Amino acid sequence: MSLIQLPRVTNHWSSVLGTPVIQQTMPSNKFEKIRQYLHFNDNTKCLHRTHPDSDRIFKIRPVVDALNESYGKVPLEKQLRVDEQICSTKARNMLKRYNPKKPHKWGYKLYVLSGVSGFAYTIEIESGKENVVRPDEPDLGASSNVVVRLSRMIPRHQNYRLYFDNYFTSLHLLEYLAKEGILGLGTIRRNRIPDCKLSSEKEIMKKDRGYSEEYIADVNGVDVSTVVWKDNKLVTLASTFTGLNPISEVRRYDKKNSRYINIPRPNVVSEYNRHMGGVDLVDSIMGIYKIKLRSKRWQMRLFYHFLDLTMANAWLFYKRVCKYKNIPNKTIMASADFRLEIAETLCKMGVITGLTIRRSIEGQILAKKHKGPAQHVPPQAVRQDQVGHWPQWAEKKIRCKFPKCAGFTHTVCDKCGVALCYTKNKNCFRNFHLL
Repeated sequence: MSLIQLPRVTNHWSSVLGTPVIQQTMPSNKFEKIRQYLHFNDNTKCLHRTHPDSDRIFKIRPVVDALNESYGKVPLEKQLRVDEQICSTKARNMLKRYNPKKPHKWGYKLYVLSGVSGFAYTIEIESGKENVVRPDEPDLGASSNVVVRLSRMIPRHQNYRLYFDNYFTSLHLLEYLAKEGILGLGTIRRNRIPDCKLSSEKEIMKKDRGYSEEYIADVNGVDVSTVVWKDNKLVTLASTFTGLNPISEVRRYDKKNSRYINIPRPNVVSEYNRHMGGVDLVDSIMGIYKIKLRSKRWQMRLFYHFLDLTMANAWLFYKRVCKYKNIPNKTIMASADFRLEIAETLCKMGVITGLTIRRSIEGQILAKKHKGPAQHVPPQAVRQDQVGHWPQWAEKKIRCKFPKCAGFTHTVCDKCGVALCYTKNKNCFRNFHLL
């Protein structure tokens, strides 16, 4: 349904606009009943909101815990990022937040720890009651404590690099991460630098574009570099592993002279720009094919968001495995093809296909007389599920679809809709469902 966008959910079962795969999987009434009675926790155990131990996301807590456990099994990348994510909605709920500077101004707010590739390793829903500090962790404030909680899964003293924006960054956060063996870098607000030695903003704005300053200070035994750089606006960054040098050049457009110019750029800025787009990348992947089903229950909107996030994670992990195996980029499936194959596998695997479906597929095969792309072959998991793969007789001979077989046959698989040889000398039907 995320690939095929229709005005209403029921249109997928329409005789005109309907989607055959969805219609063959289950009736419309059954789909609506499943959505109606789908729950993720025992509501009888939910404490009242006035209770001090109440959980505001109790109804979807098992889903969040299961996903974090599953995501955490994937090996971490060396460059990690903490950022916000918005699950867009305008539902009436206490979890809804408003931020006028975001593309989606209304929605549920999540905090995500992701890699530079975009893979999300852990998620946390902002409920207003998650700011609980452990005895062995410092209380650095509500925003910095988010980074402390999400970084619990990062191995200590292995030089992992963690990036974050000015909402989270503070000098005490960088100090804590450095003492835990995690390198930190992030933009920082001027009012979070006590006794700031950098020049004032008015003085720096009088300088040429590309001007930068650096000040290195000792914060309880940890060297922290603060750098300010003038681009269109002033950018202030703080880091425990990099600083001003080496300085590189970057191309910018000069409006006054109507031409492109090269200006100097500190190394800390290029390091930040290179590795800070992880959460934005997974957001863009989720936004292309998004589940847009509507529901009056707030937990269902989050559930659809987590389905999109899990699909994006699965595709990114699939690409990582393909890269590890040195598979050519031309053979790697795109995000839409990956979603389609998973959806088709889940709909058809272990299901016995009816005769009406076989006849419709057979008609499509017989009607195709022109030369063109090869016939659609079902995914491997569907071919090998050993359920409902019955041989059926076709009126006309069809070329066998088994690789390297040039024979013609009357035998068609009832479930796969593929013509396969089944004779005394050749049994492509059996081989096709075993490979």
